[in-house]
Parts: sequence; structure tokens; C-alpha cells
Amino acid sequence: MKIIEKLSSDKFLEANDYRSFYEINIDGKQVFSFFDGEPEDANLLRDFSDCYNIVDALKAAYEAGKNGEPFDIEKIELDDFE
Repeated sequence: MKIIEKLSSDKFLEANDYRSFYEINIDGKQVFSFFDGEPEDANLLRDFSDCYNIVDALKAAYEAGKNGEPFDIEKIELDDFE
């Protein structure tokens, strides 16, 4: 299982009024994506709905481990939200 953790760099934060993003890709597929929105609108169904994928991701990681698959994590700081 290959996990790529993408997060906002200091340059991105400075250019975007210190609003950040966080994304996790598993085996080339975006599974989690969070971006700072307006604080008054931040809720699970709008800005954080990918949190509902957490249990499925944990199950997939568990199964990968049981099957002896490698578990690699890469962390990348980005200047732009892709």
C-alpha cells in the first residue's frame, strides 16, 4: 500500500491567507481531501465529508498488512493545491 500525504507548504499558507489543505492518496487514488473553508460553514457534510472514508481506509491497511503487502508513506509539501 502506497500512501502519499500532501499538505500545504509555508509558501502556500502565506499566499492563501493561512488557509491550508490536506490530502491523502492511497495507491494513486485520492481518498481524503480537506481544505480550509469559511469557519462558519465548516461542517462534516461540506468541508470534512472525506472523514467518512476513514474506517474503509483502516480496513484496507489492515488487509494489506495481513497479505504481507509493503506499507510505504511519502509526505509532500505543495505550493499549489492540485
